[in-house]
Amino acid sequence: MKKLLFSVPMLALMLMASCGNNAAQKAEQMRLDSIARADSIAKADSIARIDSINKAEAEKAALETGAIAFVTEFYNNRKFEDESFLKKNCSAEVLKKLRSDNDYDDGGLATWDFRSDAQDGPSERHEIIKVEPLGDDWYQYEFYDMGIKGSHKIKLTPKDGSYLIDGLK
Repeated sequence: MKKLLFSVPMLALMLMASCGNNAAQKAEQMRLDSIARADSIAKADSIARIDSINKAEAEKAALETGAIAFVTEFYNNRKFEDESFLKKNCSAEVLKKLRSDNDYDDGGLATWDFRSDAQDGPSERHEIIKVEPLGDDWYQYEFYDMGIKGSHKIKLTPKDGSYLIDGLK
C-alpha cells in the first residue's frame, strides 16, 4: 500500500509536469507559427511591391520607347511641316508659341521651331541623330538639318495611344 501511495503522487507529478511541458511546447509552437505567418505576409508584401515597381518601370520604358519613336518619325518624315498634324498633336500652349514665333502675316505656324536656325546647309542630310529622355516627359533630340547639327528639347505627353507635343525649347 505504501508503494501505491508513493506511486500515485509520483504519477500525478509526472502527469502535471508532462502537461506543463506540453503547454509550453504548444505556446512555443504558436509563437513560431505566428512568426512564420508574419514572415510569409512580409514576403508576399515585398513581392507585391517588387512586382509593382517592375510594372511601373516597364510602363515607363514602354512610354520612353514610344516617345523616342514618335520624335524620330516626326522629325525624319518632316511632320512638323504639316500644320494639320501640328494642330492635332500639339497642345494649345505649343500652338500659341508657334503662332507667335511666326513673323509673317499669314497666320501660320513657325514650323521651323523644330529645326535648326539655318536656311541653307552643306547637304540634304535631314535626320535624327539621337533622342534622350530627360525626365518629366521631356526629351532632347539631336538632328541634322541640311547637314547642320541641331538640338531641341520637346515635352511629350501620352495621349490616345500617341503623344501630344506639350512643350518645346
